[in-house]
Amino acid sequence: MKFDLHVHTLNSHDSSMSADELIDAAIAAGLSGVAICDHNSFRQHHGRDNFFIIPACEYSTDIGHLLVYFMKKKINASLARDDAGRYFWRDVCKAAHEQGALVFLAHPFSPAHNHPAELFEQIDGVEVFNSRVVHSRITDANSRALKLCKSLDLPFSAGSDAHCPEEVGTTFWECDLPEAELSAPDFSEKLKAAILGRKGRVYAGAADIYDVLRCKRRAYINLRMNSKLLKNLLQHIYVAITKRSKNKFCSGYINFNTEE
Repeated sequence: MKFDLHVHTLNSHDSSMSADELIDAAIAAGLSGVAICDHNSFRQHHGRDNFFIIPACEYSTDIGHLLVYFMKKKINASLARDDAGRYFWRDVCKAAHEQGALVFLAHPFSPAHNHPAELFEQIDGVEVFNSRVVHSRITDANSRALKLCKSLDLPFSAGSDAHCPEEVGTTFWECDLPEAELSAPDFSEKLKAAILGRKGRVYAGAADIYDVLRCKRRAYINLRMNSKLLKNLLQHIYVAITKRSKNKFCSGYINFNTEE
């Protein structure tokens, strides 16, 4: 089974993809499911026959973004925020674990943040590959995330960080659970155990940078006044023009048994 463990829908301010469009794209890409991780916005989504949606959310915190998987209800209604509108990572971890959810550190080096040692005692894993990071100006962010995860000996996740259909499934986490298990009443727990048990593999890929640019342009048009989105769009245009994303990345399965 293949799962894209980081995707977004229209519930994220910078996405142009409906939930139905996302599911259609995921099925076309041969995925068994996805984790819908909208920004600071949790909603329960219904899957389809033989397609599973992991209830999840991506929270902006004082140490970067945290992916919370297997949620039962939203956790941010009563959580405090700092002056920049970010949640406090300790609060997110505590509230998530109280409902049995998993907390993974998302794209830890894009952008880079200061990560206190205590953080790695509280989280459940690290996102070791993010498709959008391939096209960022921080060219070694994914490799550094992988090295971090290995050094900490933590479970791993990976995803496309898709905000439009062209990106869905370019990166995925794969495991050997049989397809028949998808309809089992305890499938969610089996999938969670597979992730925590490091039973999967990561396929690392990325959409063409010009598809990403078109996606970001649509998001900016939808939110014309968002200066952060404009800055992000301009950075990607710069990468495309200078071709910094070319010839620095080859798609394929990540080998966790090497030092690289």
